[in-house]
Amino acid sequence: MTFFNRNVSRMLCSVSLLALSGCGPLEQDASSLPEQEVATARQAVSTIAYRSSATAGGSTRTSLSIAKPAGTAVGDVLLARIINRNNVAAVATPPAGWTLVRSDQSASQLKAWIFYKVATASEPSTYAFTIDIASYMAGSISAFSGVDTANPIDAQTGQKNGLTASFNTPALSTSTANGVAVWFGSQLWTGAACPASPIVPPAGFTEPVDTCLVSSSTGVIYNVAYKDLGAAGAQGSFNGSSPYAETNTAQVVALRAANASASCSVGDTFSTAYTTQGTVTATALVEPSGIAASRLTPGVLYAHNEDTTAIVAISTADASTKGTFTVSNVTPADWEDVATGPCPAGQCIYMGDIGRSSANFPTPPSTFAVYRIPEPNIGAGQTSGNLTAEAFPFQYPDTPKDAETIMVHPTTGDIYIVTKSYSGASKVYKFPQPLPAPGTMSTLVFVANLPLPTTTDTNYGAATSGAIHPCANRFLLRTYRKVYEFRAATGAAFETAFAATPVSLTDTVEGQGEAIEYDSTGTAYYTMSESPSPFRLKRVVRQ
Repeated sequence: MTFFNRNVSRMLCSVSLLALSGCGPLEQDASSLPEQEVATARQAVSTIAYRSSATAGGSTRTSLSIAKPAGTAVGDVLLARIINRNNVAAVATPPAGWTLVRSDQSASQLKAWIFYKVATASEPSTYAFTIDIASYMAGSISAFSGVDTANPIDAQTGQKNGLTASFNTPALSTSTANGVAVWFGSQLWTGAACPASPIVPPAGFTEPVDTCLVSSSTGVIYNVAYKDLGAAGAQGSFNGSSPYAETNTAQVVALRAANASASCSVGDTFSTAYTTQGTVTATALVEPSGIAASRLTPGVLYAHNEDTTAIVAISTADASTKGTFTVSNVTPADWEDVATGPCPAGQCIYMGDIGRSSANFPTPPSTFAVYRIPEPNIGAGQTSGNLTAEAFPFQYPDTPKDAETIMVHPTTGDIYIVTKSYSGASKVYKFPQPLPAPGTMSTLVFVANLPLPTTTDTNYGAATSGAIHPCANRFLLRTYRKVYEFRAATGAAFETAFAATPVSLTDTVEGQGEAIEYDSTGTAYYTMSESPSPFRLKRVVRQ
């Protein structure tokens, strides 16, 4: 078995080995040196900076341990790429805290996964990735500083390329400026030793890792390369190559810079009309009580029922079904609203089991719960299966309340609950920070009174759903009859919006409006009624 790193070889060739007649590939025994650390200097335009990488590999493996990249610090974003040869049916399982970005595979011989995590203060020295079928495994972990830790992945793309020397990717489009594209090439290799120049990255990319795994004249070659990106928008295709016409995968992840231009936009004037985007066709959605925008996959909303474990992903364009999931580790009592936001796993769905008047209750409850569920990566092909929930039970600091609104701050992750009152006397509470461990009872913290306008129709004042703007300076709140936006003053803290005068926005005229959410850019909002069926997704755009 041979492990080779072209950059290390070049470095050695440039110093004391100059006296030798030529300088060929550097070979190492993976049993004595299972991983290499590679670091490179760069002059960054973005706040994002490449820190270092580690690699590892072996044959007939079900587990691969890769070292933590040298110099990794708290808040760094780690990208792991795992390659499997000859068993593309294998399922890869990352260590705790890692989130799947995407996977790409050929028909029978090559599969590559990409995962990410945000480094904490207690990172292990190595990370063990496993697969369920023993086979060749190789991989790398690369660390980057200066990435937006709340929402590190701006965009991603990739594909397999069969029996060709071309490493092509579909076109990539970013939503923020000054990010960094990280490019991963993986290719089948047949030879007794590693080639001298395995993979050529796309033009303009810096390549800190270009290496291979060989055992019994069979293996894989793979690399890591990165490039600063400029303005947001279409970036085109990033295509590399190798000297060999063999099956390969090429994958790209665009990291979002910590100082990225805002992917959200604020304005005070909305259209006076709404459009019906489409009608929900998913049979699993029978009583939609809330919607929330995906933070991983643009153009996707999550919808749920009040008392089933189904979560349905629908398209914002036409309400078509993008995924259907079952939440495990939970028995819904009265799921009244849903939100998305940051979490230790990256991005999560927050389900509010916060109602008090469901027929499920023999008597009204005095304690409630929010369930935190890692968001599926629909763009990477995760469109079905189980999603495991963590329960965060809570009680109010005064008396039990009925509530139908949960909101999660897009940056801090603060979880807010807005109570429901037919007299318009809503109240706002939030979970304590730091959030207690799952399963630990929390006592909510009172934030503000939130009086709502009322009429002789008590449905005007009953809050049924809400959402915080992606720019985190205002929020939507809907009742059965009205839609309001509460706006903080320019430069003021988010929670000052709770004291603002509610601004009436365009109502979407629904029989039982219980769901509202901003577009992921903040330039529109969506609503849906719990009844009657068929359920229609409606949209109001900002002017």
